[in-house]
Amino acid sequence: MESSTPTFSGYRRQRKTRFSVRLGEILSRIMITLGGMGTIIAIVLVCVFLVWVVVPLFQSAKAEAEPIISPQWKSKPIAMGIGSDQQLGWVLLESGELSVFRVDNGQTISTTQLISGSKITAVSSPDRSPQLAVGLQNGTVQLGKVTVESRLLDESSLPATAKTLGQNESVVHEGGLLHRNATSGVTRYEVKAAFDPPAKVAEGQPIVKIDLSVRTNGPVFCTVANDRILRISELAETKNLITGKIKKELFSGQITIQPPAGMGLPEYALMNGVGDNVYLIWKNGILQRINAKKITDLEKVEEINLVNSGQGVTAVQFMIGKASLLIGDSSGDIKAWFRIRPEGYTQGDGSKLIAAHHIASTEGAVHALAASARSRVFAAAYANGVVKLFNLTNELHLLDLDQSQHNIPHRLIFAPKEDGLIALGDRGLSRWGIQLGYPEISYTSLIRPIWYEGYSTPEHVWQSSSGDDSFEPKFGMWPLIFGTLKATFYSLIIGVPLALCAAIYTREFLHPKVRSVVKPTIEVMASLPSVVLGFLGALVIAPFIEHVISTIIIAFLLVPVCFALAGFLWHAFPQKWQRWLHGYKWIFIVLVLPVSLWLSVTASPLIENILFDGNFKQWLQQKDHKSASGWFVLFMPLAGILSIFAMDTFINPLIRQFAKRLSASREAYLNLFKFFAGVAFSCCLAWMAAQLLAFVGCDPRNSFLGVYGQRNALVVGLMMGFAIIPIIYTLAEDALSSVPDHLRSASLGCGATNWQTASRIVIPTAMSGIFSAIMVGLGRAVGETMIVLMSAGNTPVLDLNIFNGFRTLSANIAVELPEAVQGSTHYRTLFLAALALFVFTFLLNTIAESMRQRFRKRAFEL
Repeated sequence: MESSTPTFSGYRRQRKTRFSVRLGEILSRIMITLGGMGTIIAIVLVCVFLVWVVVPLFQSAKAEAEPIISPQWKSKPIAMGIGSDQQLGWVLLESGELSVFRVDNGQTISTTQLISGSKITAVSSPDRSPQLAVGLQNGTVQLGKVTVESRLLDESSLPATAKTLGQNESVVHEGGLLHRNATSGVTRYEVKAAFDPPAKVAEGQPIVKIDLSVRTNGPVFCTVANDRILRISELAETKNLITGKIKKELFSGQITIQPPAGMGLPEYALMNGVGDNVYLIWKNGILQRINAKKITDLEKVEEINLVNSGQGVTAVQFMIGKASLLIGDSSGDIKAWFRIRPEGYTQGDGSKLIAAHHIASTEGAVHALAASARSRVFAAAYANGVVKLFNLTNELHLLDLDQSQHNIPHRLIFAPKEDGLIALGDRGLSRWGIQLGYPEISYTSLIRPIWYEGYSTPEHVWQSSSGDDSFEPKFGMWPLIFGTLKATFYSLIIGVPLALCAAIYTREFLHPKVRSVVKPTIEVMASLPSVVLGFLGALVIAPFIEHVISTIIIAFLLVPVCFALAGFLWHAFPQKWQRWLHGYKWIFIVLVLPVSLWLSVTASPLIENILFDGNFKQWLQQKDHKSASGWFVLFMPLAGILSIFAMDTFINPLIRQFAKRLSASREAYLNLFKFFAGVAFSCCLAWMAAQLLAFVGCDPRNSFLGVYGQRNALVVGLMMGFAIIPIIYTLAEDALSSVPDHLRSASLGCGATNWQTASRIVIPTAMSGIFSAIMVGLGRAVGETMIVLMSAGNTPVLDLNIFNGFRTLSANIAVELPEAVQGSTHYRTLFLAALALFVFTFLLNTIAESMRQRFRKRAFEL
């Protein structure tokens, strides 16, 4: 734009915006727009990615029915297995023959006489282990293994029958099966079986029940013979380090079975995973538990009824690990029993069986049960032919399998990879390909307490991994959410008061020259990396606090009281002293802190002797002993706040009327007396509340206090409070600085003091900015990782105890995500924790912004 209008100097000149300026303005506008949009898009994409990873956790399981197959077997199958790739299967027939068949069409590939010399009368159910125990009519037992092995073949050495195989086609070759896979080539599958020589267990007595467990030092099995004797035998294997030979020795013990009235031999005899307990179960639901920890000293330690009156046991199956026992009855109910050790329980061996899970159904009696060898999933077949899949931990019903073929199953078996299920029925074998998804996860298992195996009661637990394959994953999110809230609470309760008080004092009471030095110094604190603070907290601060914990607790109470007392003493000085020392007031303020700390150190032994018998940490472990002392310490801050409120509401108006007739010095002495009276009133109020709670039996060591751990919530609160102080201080001080000076001048001109001006004019006006500062500090505390990870003990426990550790959502992600298998339940659950943290922060910011706008609107009305 050009102009020829004369300027005030009388010269005419061209007024034209240069092209570079206009170009810079356009580019700046574009960059700002792109930056804002890019930020929004990035946040949305992060949210979308988290949701994309998490959604599969809650998708339903799927199943696809395969055509029914009808293998031709010479006699009744009594044990069955299937290969991991579902190409070959095997059955052990009642005649002792091992029959190998193709899973896709039922074609028999080979038949081998595996057991000879005597008729098979009992066989153990194959668990995760491929080992079997077979009981014979002549009283002997044979142990062995039946496995389906696979071997990838070289293309150059393939037989002629395999070279023409198309993708996913198979051909029988030399007692095995050759299968061409689309990715790995041709694989040979074959069944191999090997059994030990017969071992004499019951002389001439047919073995009617048998079960097997495998220990680290060898197998152990239990047998029931017709002579009503339960025998437990352990095959100990020792290896000669010089010759390499393995020596096997059989050790046995026995006990006479005492059946319930009117009953004969038990229907089931099962041994748990470690082989120290045997369960004898009769059809009427009576279970007798035999303690077999010492096989030479067997003892019946428990007898219970597994079913309701009038019902009978129709199916029994161990879950993976052989600790949880599934019991199906004639009404269609399934209960899961496992042993617990209740505190103070002394009957039997100190443990007892409980029914922790109950799954009801209206499909009729339970015909068969099968447990997965990979997870806590099991299948149940009912009298009407329906087959259902459940997850035991969260009692989640996964799906119903299609039974349009009307093949009523009486035996079920999972594929080793948990991707298939086979049901042996009257018409043959029904097969399903299944995709379970993530059965461990449900809304119940994430938030509500779950009754885990071996636990006495339902609990909130996070424990994602273990060294045992039978481990029950525990993905309870509540301990992590609680830990996040706990860390945030203690960091804010320590950091927010200090930061806000520092901001108010710096802006409203400190000299500008001093403020110009103090503010940058505090802001420099924000440059300390979180990992450094966490390192200092874990290795320096935590050990130090452990040795002076009682002094620190007393300092929390004495330091604020000393600062308040110093203020009242200052006003009690003569007026001429105050005017003379006004420029040096800051020296006295600085000296209050070391003096108050010295008083805390000096008074700590005396107060610890009075309240805690001279040892605070030992008192924390002594329940029902001076519980009122703990409540007194906890109630002192609350009692002080109530005392201040009571003084301001009821006492101060009376003092103001009375003080009109007093001089300034006498009014200061009166205020000093009021301070001491308020402190005494606070102590009395806290002590009365403490005595009342102690009288009704409440002990703070069962909740807010407890056994002292070196890395705890107090350490985290101090270190995270230190981390958030610079952020809150800077933003709050800027908010106070933005309040127009004419409001301060008007207040001071009306006779208000600096404190009255700050508390009644400046702070309400700047409340929106102060609230935003607190919310920013809250966001920093919620997402903090390294300080919590290094200073909190990193234990996912649900405990209010300030002296105990915890684990937050962010720390849990940092610790476990590098070890999580991509796409696994653990992996996706960690992303669910990240999504929960994202949503939590988003909601907090939304609430904070709405409240900030409200405060801002009220400030404009002033």
